[in-house]
Amino acid sequence: MGELIPHTPHQNNDRNTGLPIKKRIDALRPLGRFFYTRAVCAFPLKGWGSMYHRVLIANRADCASRLIDACHALEIQTVLIAARDETARLALEKSDRVVFTGFSREAYTNPDNILEAAHAECCEAILPGWGFLSEDFAFSRRARLMGLDFVGPSSRHLQIFGDKLDTLERLLPRFGLPLRAKRADDPEILDFLSQSAGPWMLKGRFGGGGKSIARYDDRAALLARIAQAAARHEAHLDFVEPAVDGARHIEFQVFGDGAGRARVLGIRDCTAQVHHQKWLEYHLEPNTPTLRRLTENIETTFSELRYQGWGTVEFLVTRDQAFHLLEVNPRLQVEHGVTEMARQVDLVAAALELSCHGRVDWDVFDSAMDEPRPHDVLEFRLFARGTGRLDLGFEGCRWPDHPMRDDPAYRLETGYDTGNDITGTYDGLIARFLVRTSKGGAVGAMKSWLRTFHCRGLETNLDDLLALPDTLVMPE
Repeated sequence: MGELIPHTPHQNNDRNTGLPIKKRIDALRPLGRFFYTRAVCAFPLKGWGSMYHRVLIANRADCASRLIDACHALEIQTVLIAARDETARLALEKSDRVVFTGFSREAYTNPDNILEAAHAECCEAILPGWGFLSEDFAFSRRARLMGLDFVGPSSRHLQIFGDKLDTLERLLPRFGLPLRAKRADDPEILDFLSQSAGPWMLKGRFGGGGKSIARYDDRAALLARIAQAAARHEAHLDFVEPAVDGARHIEFQVFGDGAGRARVLGIRDCTAQVHHQKWLEYHLEPNTPTLRRLTENIETTFSELRYQGWGTVEFLVTRDQAFHLLEVNPRLQVEHGVTEMARQVDLVAAALELSCHGRVDWDVFDSAMDEPRPHDVLEFRLFARGTGRLDLGFEGCRWPDHPMRDDPAYRLETGYDTGNDITGTYDGLIARFLVRTSKGGAVGAMKSWLRTFHCRGLETNLDDLLALPDTLVMPE
């Protein structure tokens, strides 16, 4: 574990001793930590009906910033892990405490260092967000065995849904949909491929975020790739399914209480993607028979599974309204804010409440679902298309402030400050902008909001958004 960086250190001197007050305080810190640890272990604060006292944030950039804001709103102290070479600095400035756990990506994926940091800093829970170790069932199990709460689905559900092929085999019969996938090392793979003329998708069974996906138009090329994997004894890690062209990407936001009740809180369209990376998402209402039927099936299935916390069920939908299950992501989704703004709920706060107290305030969710909200919610992800130093902000505002910050219909989430560097170590996501408007007004409102926004120093996808017609109406 790396060193601890406390915030706002004071350098005033004590006139009697000549020693800096900070050094005197630091000398007493181990003693204070000893008594604090014993007190937390002997008398857990959450056992008294209160919320967590201190939570470890196991993420970075905009995700960490979002999680820290949610914790602070509940008066929870945060300990943020960070890489020593981290360039997204906003979350480091927001967090109550910061612990360096390594360099580069290892800082966010080394479970030993992260768990040591949580233990040393007297944290009661780990809040993982998305990516990195958020879906790692072994990490979540280790945390729970150490007495830490892992805010999210149970280790069992992380393990079940961590295998995408196993997920398809388990859920498709429940949804009344056919299984159209085969493990790459299956002895019947040749017969499976002969059932269609292609193209095919070769996918990794484990992992998410649009990674480990390759399209093959030529059957021989696909078989050659499978043979290469078999020579490395890795073919069992992939599966094959027919490609679905021209389809929309639809996902259902689920939340369960772990006691037998789960609800679909929202539906999102994430069709706009580049290289399997989403950049524009919007809210959908279940206003078709198929969407309503799938909503009911998902709620029934996840209730029977006694699913706990957040999850997302993703489908491809063809022009003839045929649904093809992609995967279940048992974690918080990057675009969760779309559903939060559409329903005016806080999914992170709800997960913290569930993890700490074992309950869900269903009255809040039920009223949010029952009240008709005829409006649009749109999210735009600003991506860098290269590396460089950021110079960004709105005219007349100091980033990340913006002209609409007092209007709840506008939301900005970022982990980068002006002057920070995009290095290419992580994905190029700079910020996420969300708007809620009356029907048909989301694109125009987003473009109007960003008219005085600039991002210099590198190329971005901002022009892709600005090129959309103001009157563009998102498909239902």
